[in-house]
Amino acid sequence: MRITIIGLGLIGGSAALAWKAAHREGRFPASSLEITAVDTKQETLDYALAHGIADKVSLDIAEGVKNADLILAAVPVLAMGAVMRAVDAAAPERAVLTDAGSIRMSVITQVRLAVRPERLRRYVPLHPIAGAEKAGVENAVAGLYRKATGVVTPLPESDPDAAGLVADVWRTAGLHVVEMTPEEHDRVYAEVSHVPHMVAFALMAMAAASPDSRTALKAAGGGFRDTTRVAAADARMWADITRGNRHAILDGISRFEAAMTQLKGLILADDYDAYFRYFEKAAEARRAMAASLPPVQKS
Repeated sequence: MRITIIGLGLIGGSAALAWKAAHREGRFPASSLEITAVDTKQETLDYALAHGIADKVSLDIAEGVKNADLILAAVPVLAMGAVMRAVDAAAPERAVLTDAGSIRMSVITQVRLAVRPERLRRYVPLHPIAGAEKAGVENAVAGLYRKATGVVTPLPESDPDAAGLVADVWRTAGLHVVEMTPEEHDRVYAEVSHVPHMVAFALMAMAAASPDSRTALKAAGGGFRDTTRVAAADARMWADITRGNRHAILDGISRFEAAMTQLKGLILADDYDAYFRYFEKAAEARRAMAASLPPVQKS
């Protein structure tokens, strides 16, 4: 199988490493595997070749996809339409297209506008729910997707064989694949990913702007570190995600504000039993969730 990965950062690089490991171990759904990396930065492509992440590289999308069986676009979500337009013009008709975007509705809309209708039959979006605050191919690891969730959101016209191939290939990287509608995906991940990032950004901004910031940030312990870890994520990527899913994010922020207002009221009233119950209910929910979480990726 010839796979082309467009955008070789943390996500694309980790996918390449995971698929190469699966192929070495006899778990990949093809007897052969060749990975071509396409990126706008020559130094990224040089790194990929030097570290065995890719077998071939190209700065040009048309050159990179001309013989591909499967094409993964792992680029910023607002760039997806332009990338898929270039892919549609050059990829073989048989090639299966997928993307790793963190939002679905706006990406799918971009792709519908960018490619020919017949190409949509071979397009199967799948969002791997994994990542780290450190971006770049130099931080790619084969285990990034181990025991993580992958959400596939097929289009009504998606070919079942193409959808099956995309799911099978991602399973070999370690994903547990589930299916959602694009609308459901964007609501769910606004709540459990996008809004938590907004909260982390706001907490970090609040602390950094405090008159006591110099002392406070030096004195911060594990709780603040863990709560704000994702605030170190790539700002451009998160600006793109925010624009692409802004309505669901705004709805989630409103619900978070309501939860904070409730908690603030309990504290203002100094109702010890009430805020104890609030904390305990949240702690019980967190402990119940812990069993289903993927392992923490070590830096």
